[in-house]
Formats: sequence, C-alpha cells, structure tokens
Amino acid sequence: MAKAYESESEETARLVALSDGVIAIAITLLVLDLTVPTVTGGATDRALTELVFEQGHELFGYVLSFLVIGLYWVLHRRVFIYVTGHDRKVLWLNLVFLLFVAFLPFATALFTAYPTTRFGVVFYSVVQAMTGLCLALLWVHAARRHLIAEGLTSPTVLLQAARFLATPTVFTLAALLAFVNPTFGILSWLLLVPVNAFFELRLVRVTA
Repeated sequence: MAKAYESESEETARLVALSDGVIAIAITLLVLDLTVPTVTGGATDRALTELVFEQGHELFGYVLSFLVIGLYWVLHRRVFIYVTGHDRKVLWLNLVFLLFVAFLPFATALFTAYPTTRFGVVFYSVVQAMTGLCLALLWVHAARRHLIAEGLTSPTVLLQAARFLATPTVFTLAALLAFVNPTFGILSWLLLVPVNAFFELRLVRVTA
C-alpha cells in the first residue's frame, strides 16, 4: 500500500491536466456574460456606440479577470515545473485553488453588474485574493515537504513565494480600500502591473 501511494505521489500529469481544463473553462465562461446591446427604435451608429460605451464596466471586468486568471495559470504552471511529487495536502490545496478559479466568473459578473458598490468591489477582490493565496500556500507546503526539484536555493524558493503572494496581496489591499471608497479599491488594482513586473524581474535576475 505504501509503495502504491509512493507511485501515485510521483504522478502529477493528471493533476495538471485537470487544472488546465478548469482554468480554460473559467476563462471561456467570462465572455458569456458579455451581451450584445439591443438598440430600440432603429439602429444607428451613434446609438450603438453609446450602448457599447455603457458596457465599459463589463468589458473592463472581462479583460481584468481574463488577464488575472491567465496570470494564475502561468504561476500554476511554474509551480508544477518545480514540484516533482505531491501529497494529499498538495491535492487538496490545488482543488481549493480550482474551486476559486471556477468561482471567478460569478465574482466578475457580480462586480460588472454592481461596479460602484462597496460589496461588489470587496467581493471580487476577496475571491481573487483567496485564489492567489491558495496557490501561494501550495508552493510553500511543497517547498517545506521537499516536494520541489533539488537545486533550488533557499533565496529562490522564498522569492518564488513572494511572487505568488504579490497578486493576492494587491487584491487584499483593494478589498480594504473598497471599504472606504469602492473607487479606491478599483484604482488599487492598477498596482498589479508594477508589483508583478518587479517580482518577475527579480526572479529573472536570480535564476539567470
């Protein structure tokens, strides 16, 4: 029995395949919430243009969620480039990560339906933060249980952990700011670009 579980723990292909499938479906579901505007009283270029611009918050939510889910896919791929095996906790942390990924289309739809409300911004930010936090916890657990490839230095492992925590930290800050003013929370999402770029450049320098 022990040998059977040992062989099972070395097999990560199905885990990655399931994750890729769930992430692909979640990204696809995002676009289903976008609706073609209906022009009443005869379609004109002006009327159609105005209606499309009125859907700006829906398009913004779609693009943001697409890019963040895409970022989580990139980071998830990076985790399993280095993870050479798994245990039950890795499996469950990955499943919880996928639970939140699959829930993101709903969180996005809620935000785009109520983009100026405190609850809409906080709810969306919290779901995004929990998604990224699960991935960070997965990496930390795998590193502590020595399930990652040999040769990674401690500074690199720690920097990778900080990289995984960057995005959920920004969304946590956004949720806190949204309690004061929803606009502050939305604007803080812009920090995702420089924060992620900073850690990515640090990793490139360390691993070069």
